Amino acid sequence: KLGSMKASENFQRNVWRKKRQRISVSLHPDIVSNLKKIAGEEELPLSVVFDEVLYAGLKHRGHI
Repeated sequence: KLGSMKASENFQRNVWRKKRQRISVSLHPDIVSNLKKIAGEEELPLSVVFDEVLYAGLKHRGHI
């Protein structure tokens, strides 16, 4: 559901969602499929899921 901002027990949002830069990237199809699956399950826009997954990965690796 585009624009749906359903709160979820499984998905904690950490990324500031105001005006942000846009970039274009090419992703492996398996990564895209997983991001779309999560977005559908959590009823969140794909951009929100991508931001949060990228943030969590960078934080885990100590870059944030």
